[in-house]
Amino acid sequence: MPYGYEKYRLKNGISPNTVVHEVQLIRSLFAFLRKTYKKTVEPHEIRPSDIQKFLQEQHETGIKDSTLNRKLIYIRQWFDYMWQIGRIPVDFMPKFKLNQKLDLTPADIEIDYQVLLEKKDSLLASDKLTLNAKILFIFYMRGLRLRDMATIEVDDFENRGDKLTLLLEKKDGYACQLEFSGSEIPVLQEGIERAVFRNTPYLLSSKVKDGYSMFKMGSLSDYTDALSEFLGVPVRSGDIRFAYVYHLYSVEHKNLEEIQETLGVSLDSASRMLKEALTRLKRG
Repeated sequence: MPYGYEKYRLKNGISPNTVVHEVQLIRSLFAFLRKTYKKTVEPHEIRPSDIQKFLQEQHETGIKDSTLNRKLIYIRQWFDYMWQIGRIPVDFMPKFKLNQKLDLTPADIEIDYQVLLEKKDSLLASDKLTLNAKILFIFYMRGLRLRDMATIEVDDFENRGDKLTLLLEKKDGYACQLEFSGSEIPVLQEGIERAVFRNTPYLLSSKVKDGYSMFKMGSLSDYTDALSEFLGVPVRSGDIRFAYVYHLYSVEHKNLEEIQETLGVSLDSASRMLKEALTRLKRG
């Protein structure tokens, strides 16, 4: 029913995990329309009032305003695609506004990065967590985004005896060099050995019909749920990234340029992240 939207989004570099949620939402929208009108509704027949009622029903389930706003963004993107492929003559979504006012103030972050550091060795040594969960945790702690983690190849690592060095070139053209030591090394080496055994260049990979491919995000929640249970706090990559930025600034006393270099992002991105980290973690 989403009219090729899934392939279109994946082709444009959107993470598989995000695309799954986008497509699920559009399917829910069409299910709502079928229930409302007792028939199949075509894209050009959808009216602004239909979107208003659908999102109101979503809001009444108790979801956060930020989640509802994200769903609104997903629907806007889908309507733009419908216009691009000629399924609708006019795209009304750019001017669409919800009846209710949303509170989009970012939630406080209560993660203590120092506590995560203290639990790191026991987490990486635990036999209750999978190798993927441990690798993801290591990268979360360095502020990496999932889209960058998925591209890491075994050849990107250099073994320096007591350290492993990773040179990571990101999709947006920036790069960073990371050093891993101590309890991180056995975990990453096991990941490298697994990749060699699987005959795949990627440190993180997923099973496909004819072998292994770049890591798919569909099963990500299995790993984050396990990490959350072990740590006793919700594990969200974005929250840990902000906690890391806060740690770099307030504990390691790095300036903005040093934070930019550490994360491998633009100066503007580093500045925005630092401002948000200072706001959301100080409140927490």
